[in-house]
Amino acid sequence: ERKAPALERTKGSEIVFGVAPCWLALARARRALFRLFLKEQRGGPGRPLRAELALQAAARGVPVLHVPGRALDTLCRGRPHQGVCLEAAPLPFRSLRDAEEPRPGDGESGDRQLLWLVLEHIQDPMNLGALLRSAYFLGVDRVVATHSNSCPLTPTVSKASAGAMEVFDVYSTDDLQGFLKAKSAEGWEVVGTASRPEDVEGVPVISCSEFRWDKPLIVVIGSEGQGLSLQTQLQCQQMLAIPPGRALHPGIDSLNVSVAAGILLHSICSQKRRHGD
Repeated sequence: ERKAPALERTKGSEIVFGVAPCWLALARARRALFRLFLKEQRGGPGRPLRAELALQAAARGVPVLHVPGRALDTLCRGRPHQGVCLEAAPLPFRSLRDAEEPRPGDGESGDRQLLWLVLEHIQDPMNLGALLRSAYFLGVDRVVATHSNSCPLTPTVSKASAGAMEVFDVYSTDDLQGFLKAKSAEGWEVVGTASRPEDVEGVPVISCSEFRWDKPLIVVIGSEGQGLSLQTQLQCQQMLAIPPGRALHPGIDSLNVSVAAGILLHSICSQKRRHGD
């Protein structure tokens, strides 16, 4: 029996796992890439894809190692790697202080109204990944997360996002209330999310189906357990709620945060409001 090779890691590196995250990380090369690990396999349906990954790695100057499946299992600690792992530098949040601030109507969105998603204290990597996947799919222009009490951009987030994390810049702020206040002063509408349709400290709550998107918009999503903080709620002009389809039993009277965000974003984006409508 062949012994699994000892795979020493580059200091500070992490292991991206899964076909889509590794493929997109290689394609975009937004972070340092060290080695691509492919499962040893003779023939089979995955061979052309592995060959393409190897070619893409070679074009980037990334060494390719063919290793037993158990070596990949060890590298990514048993997570679903699909026969592909990539050793890479961590992907950090981008700082809003370093970002060019697009203005409503800028080329970042063409003739569409800008739509940003802001995440307050999202700590579950699966939820964060699902949020990024939905935001990317539905056309959100920018995602901003709170710097503190939030999940970092880990390989698990990348896998849960189906690789969207590798192509979609995610920004962070350490002053969420100040950021929202400044955007409101610039003419943006800031809406929060509420799990129940009742007023929140004087901020009106409406059904997401009643909301009309007619100016640059920031949608703020709260944490899985606590929702939006009171300080953040008070920066919102309105709160959006998803009306349930039945009387709900206590204990199952809310949605998963990523599912709720997907419903809200689709409800907003389906309006397809454009300048001049």
